[in-house]
Amino acid sequence: MKKAMINVVLDKALSLKRPHKTETNRAFTEWLANCLPEYLAERAFMDEVGNLHVDARVTIDNRTLFVAHVDTVHREEGKNKIRKTDTHWYADGAPLGADDGAGVALLMHLIHAKVQAYYIFTQGEECGGIGAKHIADHWGNLLAEFDRAIAFDRRGTDSVITHQGYGRCCSDVFAQALADELNVDERLMYLPDDTGVYTDTAEFTDIIPECTNISVGYLSEHTQNESLNMVHYQTLASRVINIDWDNLPTDRDPTVVESKWDTWGKTDYVGGWSGHGSSFSNHAFYDDDMAMYDLQDAIMEAQEGRPDWLMDMMAESIYPEDTRMAVKFIDKKKLTHDVLQDALTMAWYADPDQVLAGLFDSAHATV
Repeated sequence: MKKAMINVVLDKALSLKRPHKTETNRAFTEWLANCLPEYLAERAFMDEVGNLHVDARVTIDNRTLFVAHVDTVHREEGKNKIRKTDTHWYADGAPLGADDGAGVALLMHLIHAKVQAYYIFTQGEECGGIGAKHIADHWGNLLAEFDRAIAFDRRGTDSVITHQGYGRCCSDVFAQALADELNVDERLMYLPDDTGVYTDTAEFTDIIPECTNISVGYLSEHTQNESLNMVHYQTLASRVINIDWDNLPTDRDPTVVESKWDTWGKTDYVGGWSGHGSSFSNHAFYDDDMAMYDLQDAIMEAQEGRPDWLMDMMAESIYPEDTRMAVKFIDKKKLTHDVLQDALTMAWYADPDQVLAGLFDSAHATV
């Protein structure tokens, strides 16, 4: 029996370490282009920085963009070992690369299922969204042709991301409608989630109204304990090819900048805007103010050259089952002044676990 394209691509993607600007990554991107259906061969191209574009639209009503990044977080290129069970695939001595090999395979799955949309396999997401930034800077007219941009690059099994960092990237109306469409399969349970950190679609929010990121089932990304829940992944794959993507609602105005700051300090009483001078007990985003204060104190200690407390908090948040192991994946040299200052600012309005996840992403070390 012929192997399904999604499995061919997933196997290939997870078996290779593909840091940005390496020959392995370049060859893999070229291999993806060669895996496209024959009828799309003349509708695919690589742009100036190596992003692979595939235009599978049929009518002007096809206003959906799908995005996944081809680079991985590995420091070295080459073969990658994986372990497989009936329910999960696991890393073996290095990150698995489901971030974002799982998303890449899903895009190819959608393409071969003839889902009418535009697809971009981006470069350098793990290095700060290099490919996506290039598209936003140089391909704005193309981005204006879309009402929604969907990334499959989120940990867990239940997120439809509405905010990346502190900024809104899609409307609650859109996120709920998409969650409802995914949940038509009763094995799935998606919800709008405002704790996103960053992926490529964050670069498109000034132009495209609805930009989101969807959980694909991986956990502990960027570490040697990364895993991919294959039961969830296969269920998601079955569902995404049956969604009418172009009939999802468009509600957000991309010219209006909205962040979590917009509701910071609001209270429950009528006319309750209490302003920045209000008591923190009225802060809308914290049930436990002590968690916020502890995080801020730990960041400030790190700024003074004492990062151990903050590193312990990062490890506990990311991998509580084995914090000693998790600490080994934190490179304290990457906790620079700018990284820490951004985290300190974010700590005023974001959930502590979101801030700690962002810090871990910034400071991860492969050992």
